Amino acid sequence: MAGPVENLSFVARRLIQYERRFAQADPARKAESAALFGRISASLQALASELGRDQLPNEPSRELVLYSTRLKECVGEELGAAETERLSNMLAEASDKERLYLQYRSSGDKKSLAEELEKAAILLQALANGICLAPPADPDRVQPSLP
Repeated sequence: MAGPVENLSFVARRLIQYERRFAQADPARKAESAALFGRISASLQALASELGRDQLPNEPSRELVLYSTRLKECVGEELGAAETERLSNMLAEASDKERLYLQYRSSGDKKSLAEELEKAAILLQALANGICLAPPADPDRVQPSLP
């Protein structure tokens, strides 16, 4: 059975598979989803940092639970109801501070768990950046050429 760190990583890896759909959304949705993914990334970085200092990750866990509810609102059109619900639930369940702390404390390979969280944070920040930098989805709009 996968632990919370692996589930957080799975959510990040799954979301990045939908980058093109997010990038093709209307500008307001693009901005909203990119901002959300950036905030989740920052929370994952803070989570890894607190676990690395052997502290219970109260604030990052609380933020991730909040973001799991925002995920439902933010990505439903791009992912569909079933996938949105599944990823949102996984994010919420994997954000349990006691389970995260217990997994980290009892692990014989803390470095791998920390790296897994850092990779998930990097993936989500890359997703946020990719969405922001994607050209508008309007096919009739002509993009200026670079000199």
